Amino acid sequence: MSISPLLNKDVEAFADHSPVMMWSADASGARHWFNRTWLAFRGRSLSQEAGFGWTEGVHHDDLAPTLEILRRAAAERAPYQVEYRLLRHDGVFRWILSRGNPYEAEGGFAGFFGSCFDITDHRTNEAKLGDALVEREALLREVHHRVKNNLQTLMALMRFMRRSASADGRAVLDVLNLRIVTMALVQKHLHAADTITEVSALGMLDAIIPELNDMGLGIRLDVERGPQDMILSGQASAYLGLAISEAILLFSQGGSDVCHISLEDKGGMQAIVMSGDGGALDDSQVQLGQRLVRQYARGAGAVVDIAPALTGPCVRLSFPVG
Repeated sequence: MSISPLLNKDVEAFADHSPVMMWSADASGARHWFNRTWLAFRGRSLSQEAGFGWTEGVHHDDLAPTLEILRRAAAERAPYQVEYRLLRHDGVFRWILSRGNPYEAEGGFAGFFGSCFDITDHRTNEAKLGDALVEREALLREVHHRVKNNLQTLMALMRFMRRSASADGRAVLDVLNLRIVTMALVQKHLHAADTITEVSALGMLDAIIPELNDMGLGIRLDVERGPQDMILSGQASAYLGLAISEAILLFSQGGSDVCHISLEDKGGMQAIVMSGDGGALDDSQVQLGQRLVRQYARGAGAVVDIAPALTGPCVRLSFPVG
């Protein structure tokens, strides 16, 4: 049985030898031709597959929805795509991606030409990848949970040590406590996020800045919310939070009353910019503080620029776009 009177024997021979399963159907959707690749896959003759005989190989659970898609496509004379399990000649069901396109003959709708692909391996690999991502997400959450518990233990230890420390010792412990608290806040945000593989920078700032403001650092933190956001990995966000905290500490010790935080997007770079209104950075903390900011920035994948601006110090953390 020929594909169509419109097609010559050379075209039909090409279709027969194609590695892709092909078929043609009339206006009702009944199929009247299958290429050899299809027939070899099914292990049945053309007469057995013709009409709707081929549906005898469709998995029971997939048959009704598949036929409904075919019926609707025939009624609307529209292209369609459907996935279903089809019985192979060796008795194994394989997932098939079937596409059909309408064609015309003598000025009217005549039926469909279609092709089918075995996508079983693709679906299997996709499922494995999905399972691996779920396991990775669960593992990351477990790691963050344990880190959070360890940080809480450290904070309790800091409070205990502070009770018997001298004035100078308490000052040192307070600075160290701020760093640990910031780590805990970032971990808390990541643990509560829907996913920790992609984290909103603005979302992280919204989560940690109010709690840092409540700590009585002697500096007001002001976040400017613009139209742009930055989406980072969980690891980059954790380092970014620590870099921001360290910059805030630098500004506070340098005499700034306000730390203004904003996001910029220009020149192929996205940046978080922190600016203070105080004078020079505190000499006793410049070397350690700036070193920590730069180290955390590298961990976040950012380029850092620290400048003693005329109106106050400025720290810019820049990320390449894309």
